[in-house]
Amino acid sequence: MNTVALDRAAAFDFDHMPRAELTDDGGRPLDAILCATENVAAAVRAAVAQGYAVMPAGGLTSAINSFAYDRAAVLGKFRDVVAIRPRTAITPQELPPATPLSQILSHQFAVDRALATISVGAGITYTQANTLLAEAVGPNARLLIDLTSIGSALAGGVVATGGMGPLRLPPSATLDAVAIADGSDSGVRLLEGAAAAAIEGLQGWNGMVTAVRLRYFEVPPAEFGLVLPMQSSDVDAMATLIAHLHPWTQIALPEPGGRLAGDHAENTLLNGIELISREALEMFVEQAADPSKTKALGLLQSCEYANADLLACLTGWSNVAVEDVLGILMDEDSETIGGVMIDFGVGFSSGAEMEAFRAIREGAPDTARSRARVTPPGKLKPWSVSTDVNIAAPADSAAIAAILAAYDDYRAAVGRLAAEFAGRVEISLSTYGHLSPRGIDPHHRVTLIGGEGREADFDEARAAVLELKRALLVDLLAASESHGCTVTGGEKGMPSVIEIMRAAGGDNRAPEGLRRLAREARAILSESAPAFTFRSPPDLTP
Repeated sequence: MNTVALDRAAAFDFDHMPRAELTDDGGRPLDAILCATENVAAAVRAAVAQGYAVMPAGGLTSAINSFAYDRAAVLGKFRDVVAIRPRTAITPQELPPATPLSQILSHQFAVDRALATISVGAGITYTQANTLLAEAVGPNARLLIDLTSIGSALAGGVVATGGMGPLRLPPSATLDAVAIADGSDSGVRLLEGAAAAAIEGLQGWNGMVTAVRLRYFEVPPAEFGLVLPMQSSDVDAMATLIAHLHPWTQIALPEPGGRLAGDHAENTLLNGIELISREALEMFVEQAADPSKTKALGLLQSCEYANADLLACLTGWSNVAVEDVLGILMDEDSETIGGVMIDFGVGFSSGAEMEAFRAIREGAPDTARSRARVTPPGKLKPWSVSTDVNIAAPADSAAIAAILAAYDDYRAAVGRLAAEFAGRVEISLSTYGHLSPRGIDPHHRVTLIGGEGREADFDEARAAVLELKRALLVDLLAASESHGCTVTGGEKGMPSVIEIMRAAGGDNRAPEGLRRLAREARAILSESAPAFTFRSPPDLTP
């Protein structure tokens, strides 16, 4: 630990810092003091020493119920809550490769080409990290953390939430070490290997990530995108497509710095199979600017021609251009991709086209989430909830269809509920997310908007949506168990695991993999400081 940084701890005057003006994805406000700093470890040490409870506040790209805690109970034990946000920088500061991880501040980084690792402060985004790697190592050097929010999610927060993107690799898959500050006398603790992986998804309940060290790899040079219009009710067709693409999603990690290789022609790998509903795309078009808006309108036109209400968005890397990738993915006999006609498909290639595609892919869910944050005139504060169940499936179309059928039933049930509450509460559903068989997790976000004076109707609709979501989780668990699929959790780390376990009926009935994660979390939290564990759920109380 940098002793100079610890000596500065007394300089933090939290009583004179502003209150946070932040909300999570559900619109919940954060009632806390906000401290933005480059020296996260010093701020944590000072806050704990002065009797404050501490919570991380990062880029807020995955803030789902992050701000939930019993404020009255907290004020009975602590002076207040301090939300610490790692300060970002447009141009991160480079340090020598041998710099200890515990001494890296939020805006700093170090590349070690000999070990093929990059150490980054908690305030650096993965877009920045990949840019730094391109400059220091080469244009195809990449971190395999492919979040849809890659340009805004901060490095420390991604490890704390366990956030995954289209590639469906958790951060721990390439995490070498993590530095944690919890206000203890030891300053910053360095966790490596399995110990580093074990804190993934704990939401900062055990301390705050100050820096992470990740392994990087080389990817094939050509990036591509391919969008296929589909009909949501044709579950079998979608399942057949995913099963067909299964081999291209299997990525075996080489040694750090090594090049990713596939078993198929021209080293073609799929790093994402994403789902965007037509409704989500239409909402995006309403607020988008060119060139993304024009591209999105073209995709809507493809939906119109194909009489489709969903888009399956394929992305990946290859040694060849997108036109040749079509031939690689296509079945020669049927001239389809997994039975899906490509007549109305749209291709995107490296460069500006892929940037526009990513803007659409990321903008559609962002638009859906934003509806929960803004209260329309004359309306009650919106309420929103999204599904998050990550399921690894075999290359078996029947197994995949069973998973997708549960979501189809959920969409139909929400539609019936919307009709039932028409004129009282507006109930909308937006679908986006992941179809990769490495982790099927199509997010279904339901948002309620009700008029002032309709509180009783609003509460009734909310309770009905939550019951439908619980039934979906039960159906997904049953389908997974009977078809050889594995429920691995969700993108929000332990909160997702806990929600699934509750739906299963508790520890004794949940899948063993989830029970193991809960046991590990309880063990870590039993040794963690109360200044951080105050937000942890009772399910994880040792």
